[in-house]
Amino acid sequence: MRSVSLLAAVAVIGLAALATACGQQPAGQAAGGSSGSTAPATGAPAAAACGAATPASPPGRILTLSAGDSGSSFCVKPGTGVLIYLKGTPTLKWTALKSSSAALVPRANGHLALALGVTGGYFVAARPGVSAITSSRSSCRLQAPASPSAGPRKCGISQTFRVTVRVAG
Repeated sequence: MRSVSLLAAVAVIGLAALATACGQQPAGQAAGGSSGSTAPATGAPAAAACGAATPASPPGRILTLSAGDSGSSFCVKPGTGVLIYLKGTPTLKWTALKSSSAALVPRANGHLALALGVTGGYFVAARPGVSAITSSRSSCRLQAPASPSAGPRKCGISQTFRVTVRVAG
């Protein structure tokens, strides 16, 4: 009877030690995943691959962006989706979103049933590299000229959306 109690006590101590070891972080990383820098919790090699771009490890592996993110740089892993919504109006729409390289490829998805005036795009990080995603829109309504000799109406002002996404392998 006494040997069964001793064996049970040893098993409990062993399980407690195992559970404690599993919760420990490698040296240099806080339990929350932040070590005081913008490097991702995955370690230095991933941080080096991201350069100055903001490491993004979104839930569900989809990074969602909007016009407010224009001018920013992000770093994602291959397989991550990048979903973009740009709100315009029915008469002042954004142009179709375009990727500058094969690092991000456009894909169809079920998220893009868009409201009138909204331009959306979905891209998947296909391979390591850097891609700029761009769109633009005029800030004035482009209408047909009053007469054929008048030429096209010029507005001169446009808005540009541009984000840079680095796919780190």
